[in-house]
Amino acid sequence: MFDNDSQQDPNMPIYAWITITGVILLGFYLLWRFDFLLLILDSDQTRLSLMIIGLFSLTCLYLGVSSWQLSKHKKALLHWAVNQDNSFNSDQASADASHWIQEHLALTRQSEENEGLHAEALHARLVEKVHRGHNLGWFAVDFLIRLGLIGTVIGFILMLSTVYKLQNEDVSALQELLSSMGAGMQVALYTTLTGISASMLLSVYCKVLDRFADNLVGDIVRQSVLGHEKQDHG
Repeated sequence: MFDNDSQQDPNMPIYAWITITGVILLGFYLLWRFDFLLLILDSDQTRLSLMIIGLFSLTCLYLGVSSWQLSKHKKALLHWAVNQDNSFNSDQASADASHWIQEHLALTRQSEENEGLHAEALHARLVEKVHRGHNLGWFAVDFLIRLGLIGTVIGFILMLSTVYKLQNEDVSALQELLSSMGAGMQVALYTTLTGISASMLLSVYCKVLDRFADNLVGDIVRQSVLGHEKQDHG
């Protein structure tokens, strides 16, 4: 009833999330092992880098839950395709997922009976429903970049503010000026690096989940068409 792409393991979103997370954890370990992570945190006076890492970690966990939801919906669709007599699993989570899939298929059937009325709206509703779980991830991608840019601006402010405080022109004053400017430049560069890196990694999560979500939408639409054909032949 499903093609080869549709017959993939319904747990693939979870496996993908675990794989990406494992690679990221390995990268964090290497950064910590060579003291680069501590260097970033110690050099950032604003603590924006720490905030970015914290938000990144929370978003990763959120996307893990989203991958589990996609897997749950995929399992529910496969179960519904095999047991169209409404004998769903007793598991409450699977039953809830099966319920909205069955609801969509019923609404699609009613739309076909009314010559395709509201078909586009139903498809848009389906796409929104499937993608809803990880849409916040794309927001986090943009938000982390903006946090990094805020750190850039703050770093330049810290760097330039020392120039106005310069009153003496002796060597010690110039050395202090250069030290303060260097600290401000570190804030600007490290927060930008942290924000861009975190946003890039989150975009990988979201892109992979988008692919699985699009596949799920296609499977539901395909099942709807097959169900109508079966009903017509029946």
